[in-house]
Amino acid sequence: MKIKPVHIIVVALIVLSAILAYDAFTSYINPYLTVSQVAGDDKYINNEVQILATVANGSVQWGEDGSLLFDITDGQATITVTYSGSQPQGFKEGQKVVAIGELTSPHHMNATQLLVKCPSKYEQENL
Repeated sequence: MKIKPVHIIVVALIVLSAILAYDAFTSYINPYLTVSQVAGDDKYINNEVQILATVANGSVQWGEDGSLLFDITDGQATITVTYSGSQPQGFKEGQKVVAIGELTSPHHMNATQLLVKCPSKYEQENL
């Protein structure tokens, strides 16, 4: 059986489409990173990251322009976050948050989104 050039082109287009779809899908998925992962690796600088961490106690400061400056930590490293959006409900010191934005240096990020992680009512309390 002779393979026609049209069949080769169709298969090549299908493979190319699959590769492009995979690349697009993986480039838009940013996994949650820890503060230690981000603070210890320069590859994240000038890139958008999603950091899951705890708002450090005593670090929350409100600017006169309404901006918010605070530290996030994972217990091992700390990053200072600048955020200019509206304060999410439930935001407070000691609360788990997801800060999404651009890492401008190993220890500073400009967040464009701030999500508060709500503790599950099904989690068992530590006694």
